Amino acid sequence: MAPTLAPSRITELRTVLDAEPVITTAGAIIWAKVDISYSCGAANPSVTIRVPLSWSKSDTDTERRDMALRFARQLIDHACAAMVPPIDVQTPVFEGLAQELGLSDPTTKPPRKRTR
Repeated sequence: MAPTLAPSRITELRTVLDAEPVITTAGAIIWAKVDISYSCGAANPSVTIRVPLSWSKSDTDTERRDMALRFARQLIDHACAAMVPPIDVQTPVFEGLAQELGLSDPTTKPPRKRTR
């Protein structure tokens, strides 16, 4: 039997912006770190994603934090899409992952067929 992931929920979502922008060949950027902590049964998994944001003096910290969350989501979506060929997301471990991440439309789960 394949292992299943216990239902999880986000317990903390934090975005930290670097203090100063960095000049790159693509222009000025500021780095943001997005920390997501979960409660998953008895476990408390977490993930940290570091994303570059285009820097503009007129952007507010709230706008930068919103942009950081959007970019982190795009990176997660990209990682999930990139792993589809080697790993079938329909296996029990990944059931619902594509829907949860917005990669596919939600569907109802068909009833399981019992074998005797």
